[in-house]
Amino acid sequence: MASEAPEISCVSLGMVILDEIRMPNKTPMENVIGGSASFMTLGSRIFAQEAAKVGCLLVAGRDFPTSVESRLRQWGTTLVVQKHDSAPSTRGFLEYQDDTFGPKQFRYTTPPLKAAPKDLVGTQLLHAKAVHFFATPHEIEAQVPELLRLRHEQGVVERPLIVWEPFPAACQPSNRQAFLDACKIVDVFSPNHLELLGLFGEETAESRKLEQLEGLGTDIVDSSIGPEGQGTLVIRAGENGCLVSSPTTRPTWFPPFYDDKSTKIVDPTGAGNAFLGGYIAGWQATNSEVEAVWYGHVAASFALEQIGLPKLETKDHRDVWNGDAAMDRLTEYKTRIMDRAVKSENVL
Repeated sequence: MASEAPEISCVSLGMVILDEIRMPNKTPMENVIGGSASFMTLGSRIFAQEAAKVGCLLVAGRDFPTSVESRLRQWGTTLVVQKHDSAPSTRGFLEYQDDTFGPKQFRYTTPPLKAAPKDLVGTQLLHAKAVHFFATPHEIEAQVPELLRLRHEQGVVERPLIVWEPFPAACQPSNRQAFLDACKIVDVFSPNHLELLGLFGEETAESRKLEQLEGLGTDIVDSSIGPEGQGTLVIRAGENGCLVSSPTTRPTWFPPFYDDKSTKIVDPTGAGNAFLGGYIAGWQATNSEVEAVWYGHVAASFALEQIGLPKLETKDHRDVWNGDAAMDRLTEYKTRIMDRAVKSENVL
């Protein structure tokens, strides 16, 4: 008798990218797994008690390496591969200017294969309880209604949690109104600090950086996020942590798991995507947008510790990533932040 299909907790409509990474005086690294979908899936998988409940959509070209697909399958998620035999896989070239993982340049070396709601049709992933978008406002305006329509056609009445991570190049002042309009049909809007500043055409004011970001965030929340205006803004601000704000949660800053001087930090690539995967897992576990941020910071910490994805092993019947269990880090983070000094109106 066939086993019942798992209930899918989340899926990303971002991309899985095969990166070539170059650094001065080092051998180039090829077929490094990157992309928003890879790291967002990681962030949710890290906290999954049942790996198969985490969905993973892989839009692959004709040359996608079987070794890379096998590594993704090792996570035990519900992996759906949509193969494009007429196109090459999405590949990128990431070049660091020095060995500090600071200044870098990225470009696609093949036309990107973008995921879309139609790629979920006929799969269990269409039923996911949360969907992550990495998109422009125009794509949000088109794809969110499409997703809901496709679900309705399959008898899925429940609305998923819709988390929007903006496409960086679209974060320009000329698109501000389009962003504000698109925010009204998502549940969580999460730019990073550079994307938020770009959207408002502002330079970083280092002497009042947090206040500046908080002010811009308040403008977005006041404009309304979500179909009923009850959505959440999460500003991911690198070494400054993140700000969470909504009509029911006053602007609150939370520190990252690692401070910027930690020797555990190797490469920040993908940490923001992993944060959102962890955020989704935390929101589903606690129904709290504040506690969800804690999960997000812990998920991001695992993405920071290496180039590419962390190593998964089993120890004492538990998943460990780079030797640590996610829930152990979450406990440590909760303990650590309880005595933090207050920034803005509140920090726990």
